[in-house]
Amino acid sequence: DPTMIAQLEQGVWHVRDRRPCDFCDAVFCSEECFEAGQREGWHRVLCSDLTPEQRNVWKCFQQYSTKYHEQFAAAAQVIAEIISLVEYHGVQLYEAMAYFSRFMKMSWLNMQSVPSMSMCQAGPLTGKLGALAQGKREKRQQVMLASLELLVAILWEERWSELLSLDYYSNLVGQFSLSNVWVQMEHPLNQTLQEHLLDATFRHQYGGLLRACQEAAQKVKVAAQEEESETPEETGKLPESLSEEFFSLPRFEGSALYPCVALSNHSCIPNFTMRYSDGAFADMVAVRDIQAGDELNLAYVSPSLPLPERVASLWKTWGFVCTCRRCQDEIMLRAVKSEQPEGDVAGLQLSPAGLAAAMALLRPSTAATEAEDASDGDASSSGSSDVSSDDLGNAGVATAVNAPFSG
Repeated sequence: DPTMIAQLEQGVWHVRDRRPCDFCDAVFCSEECFEAGQREGWHRVLCSDLTPEQRNVWKCFQQYSTKYHEQFAAAAQVIAEIISLVEYHGVQLYEAMAYFSRFMKMSWLNMQSVPSMSMCQAGPLTGKLGALAQGKREKRQQVMLASLELLVAILWEERWSELLSLDYYSNLVGQFSLSNVWVQMEHPLNQTLQEHLLDATFRHQYGGLLRACQEAAQKVKVAAQEEESETPEETGKLPESLSEEFFSLPRFEGSALYPCVALSNHSCIPNFTMRYSDGAFADMVAVRDIQAGDELNLAYVSPSLPLPERVASLWKTWGFVCTCRRCQDEIMLRAVKSEQPEGDVAGLQLSPAGLAAAMALLRPSTAATEAEDASDGDASSSGSSDVSSDDLGNAGVATAVNAPFSG
């Protein structure tokens, strides 16, 4: 009913004093914010200063990014921000480039999911795995070059040649893929909706619209996660009877790079975690006492996971083996308790040096009686870390939808 839809366009359903851009799909929170975006930053470079033809190319770039990889758009905005800093604030180009690329990074072209290898590990060059890795790299390079060509068509000047190079662009995209945090924010109109739903008449009139909204969101989610599965129409259906959870608007989803997260090293005994609030603001929150000069450590994976899962996840995604005190203690404790001489310790394969260290705990080199040996074994077990996974729970990892690095 057009009349009912018109009622939803009344002022009560407006989001504060939002100010949409006249030329692109950017939306600002106020007129003041809009004016600032016209004067500086990535929005000036990728919108205000462009010709109508260039704006059309930018729209094509955004559509291409949505289709293939959302971090293309993030990298383009960073490149535009660098241009703004150099052009309007007198910052040296190399300083601006270094500032935005100081986090953990690897060329997105080389970040491939190859069996038994980490995404951060250099791909194989020979054999079947080498051919598989090379084929994946070539496909990625074609996709990335096509997006870079669109960006070059918008921003090209000789002085930006290094900034618009494939190496820098692919490293930016890889950096975001490794270091970004997946964030969800509540729809800003949800509170207003919940207040109106107390009215039975409103609930009856707009129940169908809410159902359609939820079904559309479900279809988009399914299409993004399971492209080769059933069609969205088959998997996106909602129950005939709407429950309370369906009377809400979909959340906004995205990813962001938080320097305080991206510059923190991992530990399975973290001393701080992140809490995210609406508007994508983040707070660093201590989970234990921190002394002056202590390194701040964040858990990249849930500390409540068992040792083999933590080790496997960290290696597969970030390419390192955790050597924090907790992991070392758990590995040695498992080795001491294991009776498998081959070194296969509860799902972990020890190196010869690690096996020798574990056996040294089981068979002390100094002469001792069997009772003393047993006593030594007990002491070794009790001397391990006093921090268990049960004690930690999920300390150090922001739970549910705001888990660091979950995206």
